[in-house]
Parts: sequence; C-alpha cells; structure tokens
Amino acid sequence: MGAGIAAHLAAAGCRTFLLDIVPSGVPADAKKPQRNALAMGALKALPKSKPPALMSASVLGRITPGNIEDDLERVAAESDLIIEAVVERLDVKAALFARLGKASRPDCILATNTSGIPIASIAKELPEEARGRLLGLHFFNPPRWMYLLEVIPSEFTRPEIVAEASEFCERQLGKGIVPCKDTPNFVGNRIGIVEMLLTFNAAREAGLTVEEVDFLNGPLLGRPKTGSFRLGDLVGIDVLAHVVQNLERTLSADPQAPNYDPLYERIRVPDTIQKLVSEKRLGDKTGAGFYKKVKGAGGKSEILSLDLQTLEYRPRIEPNFPEFNLMKGGLELRQKVRKILETPGKGGDFLRAVVIPLMNYSAALIGQICDTPQEIDEAMRWGYGWQLGPIELLDAAGPAWVREKVEVMGLPVAPALKEVTSTFYRPEEDAVFIPKAGYRPVRRPEGIIELGQLPPSALIAENPTARLWDIGDGIGCVEFRSKANVLDDGVVRMIGEAPDILASKGFRGLVVGNQADHFCRGANLFYIAGLIAQKNFDAIEKAVFELQNAFMRLRHGPIPVVAAPIGQTLGGGTELCLHSAHVQAGADLFLGLVEAGVGVLPAGGGLKEIVRRAAEWASELPGQDPYPFVRRGFEAVMMGKVSGSAFEARENGFLSRSDGVTFNKRRLIADAKKHAIALAEAGYTPPDPNEPIPVIGEVGAANLSLGLETFVWGGFASAHDKLIGQKVVHVLTGGKAPAGATKTAQQLLDLEREAFVSLTGEPKTFDRIRFMLENKKPLRN
Repeated sequence: MGAGIAAHLAAAGCRTFLLDIVPSGVPADAKKPQRNALAMGALKALPKSKPPALMSASVLGRITPGNIEDDLERVAAESDLIIEAVVERLDVKAALFARLGKASRPDCILATNTSGIPIASIAKELPEEARGRLLGLHFFNPPRWMYLLEVIPSEFTRPEIVAEASEFCERQLGKGIVPCKDTPNFVGNRIGIVEMLLTFNAAREAGLTVEEVDFLNGPLLGRPKTGSFRLGDLVGIDVLAHVVQNLERTLSADPQAPNYDPLYERIRVPDTIQKLVSEKRLGDKTGAGFYKKVKGAGGKSEILSLDLQTLEYRPRIEPNFPEFNLMKGGLELRQKVRKILETPGKGGDFLRAVVIPLMNYSAALIGQICDTPQEIDEAMRWGYGWQLGPIELLDAAGPAWVREKVEVMGLPVAPALKEVTSTFYRPEEDAVFIPKAGYRPVRRPEGIIELGQLPPSALIAENPTARLWDIGDGIGCVEFRSKANVLDDGVVRMIGEAPDILASKGFRGLVVGNQADHFCRGANLFYIAGLIAQKNFDAIEKAVFELQNAFMRLRHGPIPVVAAPIGQTLGGGTELCLHSAHVQAGADLFLGLVEAGVGVLPAGGGLKEIVRRAAEWASELPGQDPYPFVRRGFEAVMMGKVSGSAFEARENGFLSRSDGVTFNKRRLIADAKKHAIALAEAGYTPPDPNEPIPVIGEVGAANLSLGLETFVWGGFASAHDKLIGQKVVHVLTGGKAPAGATKTAQQLLDLEREAFVSLTGEPKTFDRIRFMLENKKPLRN
C-alpha cells in the first residue's frame, strides 16, 4: 500500500520519499542499497503491478527510497506531508509517530493510513504540539484506482489541518473526499463489512450457492460483477476476518455506549470464514478461497466454486433466476429497486434479508459515523463500486415501504428513518436530509461543474444523443448521451454545429466532455456493420465525410475548442482530441487509434493529424526529418496502442506538452472550461485549413513498407493486417507523392476516406467487426 500511495503522489508531481524497515540481519554499517533493500524492492515491483500502479515509468524518478531507521528524522524535517502505512498495530504506529512528532516541522501534516485503529489513540502518543497536526487519510486499495479517500480527524485535529489535507487530496491527488468520524473502521468498511455479514447469514439460511449470491449481489442492484464472494477473494478472507474481529472488539450492544451498534449481535466471524482462514484458503493471494482456479482438461484454466455446506470445491453452477430477467434492461436502477425487492422466490427473499436491514442500519449510523447520509452513499459508491449507496437505495425503494418491512422483520426502526418525512434526498432542491436538522444543501467541492445539476435554462440545443449546454462565462459544452458515448449521427451533428451555434450567440469557447466513466469508444460499429451487410458503401462514405467535416469544424471553427477526455477514448474519440485547440485530459486516460483491430483505419482525420503534427514537430528542430514522428504514429496505429494514462498518451504523441492533466474527474469539465476561457482571452485565432502539410512521400513509404513486411515475416501481422498497413502507409505518405511534396488537410482526408471505404468492402473486415461486437475483443484474421 505504501508504495502505491508513493506512486500516486509522484504521478501528481510530488517529490516523494518511500521509507521501509531495514531488512532483518542487515548490520548498521552496511551500504545503503542493503539497508534500503525493502523500499527499493517495492519500487522495482511497481512497474509489474496489476492493475498498474504507475501512470508512467517516468514518475519513478520522483521517488527516493530509504529506511526508517537511518532516514526518518532527516526526511521528516524536509516534508510537508507524511503518510504512515505500517502494520496495523497501535504500538508500532505509536512508536513511529513519537519520532515523527519530534522530527517534523510545525507546519507538516501527519497522516495515518490506518483502516481501523482510532486516530485519537495514535494522537495521544504524540507530543502535545503535534497532536493537532495528525489525521487519518484512509486510501482504498489500489490507491491509484480507488476514488474514495476517507478523511478522519481525531478530537485533537485542528480544523485548518483537515481543510488543508482535504483540499490537497481532492485537487492534487484527485480523490473523492468522505469526511468521517473517528469510529471503528470509519464509514466504508463499517457498512461494507456488515453488508458482507448479512450476506453470509442470509446465504446460509437460504441454502444459496456462491454463484447465486454473487449474481444477486452484483449488477442486478447496481454493484460490480464481483458480487460478494469474489470480492472477498480479491480483498483477502483473512482481511475480512480481521476487520470483523476489530468491529466485534470495539463496538457495543449497549444503546447508551458511544460505540453502540444496532446489529452488534451479528458482528461475528462466520464459521466458514474461520475454517478457511485456519486452512490458509485466503482468496487470490493463496490461490483458493470462495473460488479456486485449476488446470482443467487440455490444460485450460477452470474456475471451481466452494460448496458452502461441505467446503469442498466443485465445478461452477450457473445461477438461474428467471424472475429477474425483466430487470436487466430498460428502466434505470432507481426505478427498479422496489420491483427487485418485491420479487417473490428465494432470490427476492435473500435480497430482502440483506438489503432492508442494511438500509435501516445505514440510516441508524447517520450522525454516529458521519454527519449526513451523503458520506455513507459516497463511501459505498466510490470505495465499493456501488451505483447507488444504501440510503440512495432506501430512497428508491421508498422510506415508508422500508419502515414497514423493517418493522415486520422485528428490527428497531432507525431514528433517522422514523424522522424523515419523504425521502432523504431532494434532487430538485439539491438537498439532503440530516436528522434533527432538516434538509441541507448537498456538499460539493467548490468550483466543480456537474452537467446533471445544470438548470433546464442552461440547455442551448439537443438531439436524441447529444446536448449543448451553457456552462457559464461564455463557454458552451457538448455532452454525448449515446450508448457508450459512440459517435453516432446525433453526436456528430452536434459536434459539427456547436461552434457556429455558440459563435452566433456570442459565446467565446467550447468544451467537449461528459461525466461518464468513458469519454468516447469511437464509431458506432453496429451502424457500420449494418451498412456493410447491405453493401451500402455510399452511406459509409457519407458518414465518414460528415465525421471529417465535424472534426474540421472543431479545429478551424470560430471559437477555441477544449476536449475533456477521460477513461476509454478510442478511435474517433482520439481523433476528436487531435482536432481540439487544447486537451484537458483526465489522468486515467486510455487513448489510442484502434481501428485496425476491426479491419479499418482511422478516417476521422487521425492519420492526417499524425502527418501534420510530425511536420510541425520536425520544424521545431533544426534539420529534423518528420519521418521518425510519422513512423511512431504508424506503429501506434498498426499495434492499436492504447495509453494507460494521460502521461503515456503524451509519450505516445497523441497529447502535446501543452495539454493539461486533471487528477480529479469531478473537476475535469471545470478545468477544461478554464482553458477555453484562457484561449479566448489570449486572442484565439483558428488555424488555416488550407495550410500546406509536408509529407514524407514515396521514400518514406518504402521505409514504412519495409517495417510492415518485417511485422508480417515475424508473424506479428496477418495478410489482412498487411493490407490495412499498406493503406495506412498510402495515407501517411501523401498517396504516392514525391519526397518534399505538400498536401492540404482536405487532400489527406480524401485519402483517408477512400482507404476506409475500400476496407469496409473486405470480407475479413466484416468478420473483425462482427467478432468485436459479439465477443468484445479483436479478431486477428
């Protein structure tokens, strides 16, 4: 965990020290590499971690390894923020903080990453001056990928320390901050573990299999596919047992006690988990837990499932709950919750036995573990991947209905559930109910823009799959609303029309962005496949022509355009970025031109932009030939190279040095807006669409073709890959142009379009597209 936190800090631009203990048996006079071996080993392991902890290998240069024994006092004296992530033992943490309290500067923030030890217990071991500088910063694992960060002050923590640490972690590290009270296991794990215990008990009573439970506790109710038991394997079954034991030890069944828990009698480590821990069946870390991967017939991997009655492994049994088939599509989750919970049968019985007590339990803890329902919901959404938190689920089911069911179960109704008159959240007022205080505004970080919270009056234009918003200060925003945010007809039309609509209304800039997990997954393959099946190549050419024109309007229109990509930004999504005046990218950006994987080539101006940018970069370096830059682009296209972050996208040549990176996804639209304003105020002038673009011509084509042949000879490319590659070379080199020739952007676009349409007439291209649609992975035929 410590190395992962260090990697994230370094990616965010912080000079970071990573200190670990000295390996056992290493003498005090040993050389630094020996005494720093554990920290150095942790750094060496980072590039191999899965999921990747590093946003770029280059960030490793910002991390300095050391050891606690030799370097702690020196490093503490230099640091602005110190985050402790040692073993979960109070005595170890207390001894470490006793040293840190004396060695750190008076303005240094001290933080513990403990997942359950009371912050006040650690603070009491500090010098009195330092107690006010200590708080909990509980990162969820892995730190790069988990949005949730719980911030836990103790009774001693100064308010300005909480504010400073929260702002730094929210803005610089990109975390979703959930303020917690200093109670056992804080918010996320308190709710999550009790949900797990309710699940175990209900599964045992109903005689359900692990597969059935993971189906019921999965996407059906807006939760990850891991469900409950697969999540247990990922986290570690011993970790689950440890957290339950901590809750059992620190909570109380006494309603008058400060750590009273209404479900205390259920907080016990289940016998099944005790047995698995004693037998070292701890989940993924030991290769067996609730599931076990084995080699099956023919050497293929097979997943076995644990029989909860015999604790032996058996082949997987597919869950069968036909009563929930109608719940899979159509209505949004909020509209389905009540229907799901009212469904008769053993699946519905199980969900009622888990979800209704959990809703009531969560409501009972408002005010005890956090101030408002919002913290509970955000902790479960951001830390556990739930689409709706437990109080949001309660609202969707209806508080009155939930109250009735809680009473039927013989459970005491939570005071907050008794008090609320309608629902906990009032979206129309942007308010949340707080017991004994009424409705208060929903807490949001200052300066963010949430498109879903804009008033109807801010809507400038819309069609079935795209909207154009006024986001203030003379800036508009195009929001995609198509499935997977693909570039369908409505999205393309809005992109092409927005610059002129805004300019005619006196706007000065445009942001293209949305607040989905993934910015744009490229073209609408279903539409393209349908046209190919009909052999309607004229319609394909028309669709490509319109896409090219829309992107050219972004680049050469009257106002500056800032793209705000995040997550998957593939194919046409990448081309949109390449045509923007500026890109303000989310840090976790998976960007690339992947069209070769479905048998075609980039035809929305992606190849044109590779050529144009190569010429531009070469012109900045005396005597530089554009060929190396074109070759890099060619290889990226043919390999379908996708970045693992915004920093890798920059290294791959698809983002420029001037393009920005935003770590907090909730700030992405606002940051993009700031850059649109800056471009407008700097006197933005659109580039000339007729500017001549130097091409590398036939000599460059020969060199690229030789590289392509090498791919084929080495078995890395098929005959169809070679055909695609030949057409990519044809476009990138200007179409049999002599060395030193120039082309206009439109001439290169014409070459792209012609090559794309010709490839759609190839049967193997149709096979690739169909395979991708059916299997969600590329076919290399």
